[in-house]
Amino acid sequence: MSDEPLRAASKKYASYGPMYERAVTTVISGGVKEHRFGPSGRVILTVVGSGGDEFIDPAKPYCSCSDFFFRVLNGHSKLCYHILSHLIASDLGKMDTVHLGDEEYGQFYTLVVRDVFNVLDRSGGQSLHLP
Repeated sequence: MSDEPLRAASKKYASYGPMYERAVTTVISGGVKEHRFGPSGRVILTVVGSGGDEFIDPAKPYCSCSDFFFRVLNGHSKLCYHILSHLIASDLGKMDTVHLGDEEYGQFYTLVVRDVFNVLDRSGGQSLHLP
């Protein structure tokens, strides 16, 4: 799907302004990922952000990005662009699905958590280091 049809199909989210533009760009670039582990069926959702992959759980909603912590949880915004990207990708069937074996779950989860800590560390928070 090229840029214009995707924008037309996701028009209901346009009221988010610049956040919408960033989310559409993320969807177009294939940055919304669903990591499916088999045979267990476990799923980890990530969205590629400017500082690395962000772990999301749109059902809660939750995102590991600093914008979620500082703007969404403080009531300044309804959601971050990572969750908006997931909403758009889900609506339009543009989720990039990655199939992995259950034996890769632990290592993958560790990498996602390390990435989250690295992003938080770079964003000026307290120094957070994993062994």
